[in-house]
Amino acid sequence: MKIGQVLLSISEKFVVLESPIPLKAMSSGVVGSGTGWYNAFVNRHVDKDYDCSDHRQEMIHYLSQHGFDPAKTVGMMTAVMLEDVSFKLYQEEGFSVFIVVTAGVGNAVDVSRSGQNPYEKSQGTINTWVFINGELTEEAFIQSIMTATEAKTKALHDLEVRDRFTGTIATGTSTDSILIAATQQGKKLEYAGSITPLGMVIGNGIHECTVSAIKNSRKRVSK
Repeated sequence: MKIGQVLLSISEKFVVLESPIPLKAMSSGVVGSGTGWYNAFVNRHVDKDYDCSDHRQEMIHYLSQHGFDPAKTVGMMTAVMLEDVSFKLYQEEGFSVFIVVTAGVGNAVDVSRSGQNPYEKSQGTINTWVFINGELTEEAFIQSIMTATEAKTKALHDLEVRDRFTGTIATGTSTDSILIAATQQGKKLEYAGSITPLGMVIGNGIHECTVSAIKNSRKRVSK
């Protein structure tokens, strides 16, 4: 069983990946944050004026209404148009990585100067999913997040995405979210640093998909 495009569905309401087996996940999702085993992964579109005052309970209710079990689901939100999603399966010897990214940069931030930005409640703008067909150690889960974040930041640098308050190159947005999920079957992958086989795939894939997703979003905005 391989996690890939065949399990992914995209609509105006949400991007969903439903796995036939539970995946071990580490995420910063609105629902399903931290570590655990999950079958469903939902990236939900919300309006830019969405009321974030009780977003967790509202998200749980939303998932239940749409047939998802909140206890078995990682849920994220974004105001980005979901049709602009970018995804790709990267096949390597003994393992593969499926990456899904939605991205908009309207609230891009230079984290080194974030103190100059006014606090504004808003929805996740770069949501990153990394599905790994392989067995990860705890170190590899954490390193995957590090490597993916570095690659995302490089994508923003290459596209010259700027913090609108400081004018400097942005490192992300103020509400980014990330998911690393693995089948825990097949080849054991102990590490995911930048020069490891897994890290190299994540670095290249996240950069490619993030650039693509931002370009898709920019085309829509410029129309």
